Amino acid sequence: MEGKKVLVVGIDGVPYTLVGEYVERGYMPHLKAILEEGYRLHQMDASLPDISSVSWTTFLTGVNPAEHSIYGFIHLDRRDYSLRFPNSGNVMAPTFFQILGLDTAGKSSSLANKYLPRFKGPRTSIVVNVPHTYPAYPMNGVLVSGFVALDLARAVYPPVLASTLKRMGYVIDVDPSKGHRDRAGFLEDLFHALDKRREAFDLFFKGKWDLFVACITETDRLHHFFFDAALDEAHPYHGAFVDFYKKLDDLVGHLYDMFLERYGGQGFFMILSDHGFATLRKEVNINRFLEEAGFLKLKEEGERYERIASGTKAFALDPCRVYLHYKDQYPLGEVEEGEAESLLEELTDLFRNMRNDDGSPIIRAIYRKEEIYQGPFLDDAPDLLCLPVDGYDLKGRIGAGTVFADSVFAGMHNQYDAVLILPEEKGFGDKPQIGDLAGLLLDHFCGEDL
Repeated sequence: MEGKKVLVVGIDGVPYTLVGEYVERGYMPHLKAILEEGYRLHQMDASLPDISSVSWTTFLTGVNPAEHSIYGFIHLDRRDYSLRFPNSGNVMAPTFFQILGLDTAGKSSSLANKYLPRFKGPRTSIVVNVPHTYPAYPMNGVLVSGFVALDLARAVYPPVLASTLKRMGYVIDVDPSKGHRDRAGFLEDLFHALDKRREAFDLFFKGKWDLFVACITETDRLHHFFFDAALDEAHPYHGAFVDFYKKLDDLVGHLYDMFLERYGGQGFFMILSDHGFATLRKEVNINRFLEEAGFLKLKEEGERYERIASGTKAFALDPCRVYLHYKDQYPLGEVEEGEAESLLEELTDLFRNMRNDDGSPIIRAIYRKEEIYQGPFLDDAPDLLCLPVDGYDLKGRIGAGTVFADSVFAGMHNQYDAVLILPEEKGFGDKPQIGDLAGLLLDHFCGEDL
C-alpha cells in the first residue's frame, strides 16, 4: 500500500458566509457536489490578528504567534524604531510539512515535540503558493513560495524548478497597484494568474508526494478591490466577480477529481481560507486616534515610527497591535512597569468607547496578550490587540491627518468568518480555529505508523 495522502486547497480570504450563499445560488456546483459527498462546511476563526502572514503561519506550524514569532507583516526594531519585514527565515517553529519530512531545520515547537516521535519515516510534500513561505527553503519535496515573494529564483525549492515555472509564464502575484488605475485590466490579470496557478498545480500533481498544499491567493486580491460586487447584482463588476468564483469552483473540482482518481479511499481532502472578508466602510487610523487622545507624541522629522517622540505612552502597528512605550525597551520610552496596568485599563476603555458618526462602536473585541498568546516570543506580542466591527479597517499608519478616512479598497479582512471544509467524520465539537488544523493533518498520517 502506498500510504495515506492529503490534499489541502487554500483559498485566501474567502469567507464562509459568501461560500454558503454562492453554493445556494448555484454558482459553485463542484463545491456543492463535494459537500454532498460527505463533507461539511464550517465557519472558522482565523489567527489573532487576522493578517495573512500570521494566519497562514499559524496554519502551517499549528502553534500561536508567541511560538512561531510572526505577529504581522511588519516588526518594529525597538533599538531605533525602524521597521523590518519578517519572512520565512523569521518563523521559529517548524511547519507540519517539515515535521512530516522529519527535518525541522533545528526548530522546535509544542507541535513538533508531540508528533516527531510518532513517525518512523519521512513523507514527501509539495507546497505551492502559501503566503509567508518566502524565501523558499530546503524541505523533503517541493516548495513554491507565495506572497510576498519578490524573486522567482528565490521562491522555489529545489531551485532548478524555477526555470520550469519561468518558461510556463508562472505568476507569483498580480500587481495590486494596477487595481487602483485599471480595474478591468486588473481583473484580467487575476483570471490569468489563476490559469497559471492551475498549470503549476497540474504540473506538480503528477509527481510523487504524500501531502499536497495548493493555495489560491487571487481571491484575496479580488475581494480587496471588488468585494462590494459580491452580492450586489447591480454592481458593474458583479458578473465578473461571479465568473471568477465559477472559475475558482471549477479549479477546486478539478483538484478534487484528480485526487480521488489517483488515491481514492486513501485520500484526506481539506479546503480552508486564512480569514474572512467584509465590505469596507472606512479606514480607521489608530495612531491618529492615540495621538488625539494624548497617548502618542510625534516629531516632525523622521520616517514612520522614527517620528515617535518623548512623552509617548502607546503606539500601534498594523492592524491594531497596541504597544506600551516602556522605558526599559525603547530609547525614548517613559512607561514604568508599575504604570502598565492603569495604562492598559485606560486604553481598553478608550477603544471600547470608540464610536463612528452615528454612535455605533468601532471595536468588537479587545485582548491582552496573555489572554491569547503563549510561548517563548510573548515579549514581542502587542500589549493589546483590537478587532474591529465589520466595515472598519484598522490601520497603524503614522502621521495620518484624520482618524476616519475613505479607502481605495472595497473589502477588508475579518477574523471570525474563515472557511473550513472537512470530511464529516473529521468534525469539531466547538468552532474550529486555524491553529487546530496542523494537528488534524498530522493525526491523519500518524495512523499508519502506530
